[in-house]
Amino acid sequence: GIEAGTKAYNESDFERAIDEWRTCVDNGMADADLYYNLGNAYFRNGNLGFSIFYYKQALRLRANDDDIQHNLKYAQAMTKDKVDEDEEENPILATLFNVHHALSLKAQLFVLLVIFWIIAFVFIARRLVAGERNKNICTGVVFALSIVFCVVGASAAYKVIVLETDITGVVTAKDADVTSAPSDNSQTLNTLSEGTSFEVLGIQGNFAEIRLGEKVKGFVKLSEVGIVK
Repeated sequence: GIEAGTKAYNESDFERAIDEWRTCVDNGMADADLYYNLGNAYFRNGNLGFSIFYYKQALRLRANDDDIQHNLKYAQAMTKDKVDEDEEENPILATLFNVHHALSLKAQLFVLLVIFWIIAFVFIARRLVAGERNKNICTGVVFALSIVFCVVGASAAYKVIVLETDITGVVTAKDADVTSAPSDNSQTLNTLSEGTSFEVLGIQGNFAEIRLGEKVKGFVKLSEVGIVK
């Protein structure tokens, strides 16, 4: 159980901690702290692929957790396969990216609710205030808040879509061959090392169709990877 796994982890018996916590997962327990602890145990036990897999599982449940993000980045920095990122980063896109990830989906929905009521209040105030200047100020405030509302709303909508449709995977074996077709007899196109993350396009039998950057696309055995859902 949870307590037995914690006791084993504190005693540096990471294999037993993994066994105890994996039993909890196999019994249907889905908890960010459990996944995070499993990631730590696998990392301390030298299993980079499974550590990244469970950090990603934890982050899916608690997207803004600094500890999970830090440990995931630290583990990913130790992987061998890297996606080419030679293009110069656009500062405007970088700012929007940071804003998009600054708030959780729950926080964004709360912000949208607050902005909605502020807009409603200002709209009513515009009809009550006297003077054209005051009415124009109210109009400007409504316009500015409407832009913010649309930006935050678009970000929240994207996160909802990603949560429902986006599937990623991690190589949990020492390496995984990327083949041209979902078959043991197909041609090997690439080999991904342990801990490499990729996009999952679909599942075909015992294989996952994957994509990594612009250069790597093919099929990997499900027995050699973990699918983050």
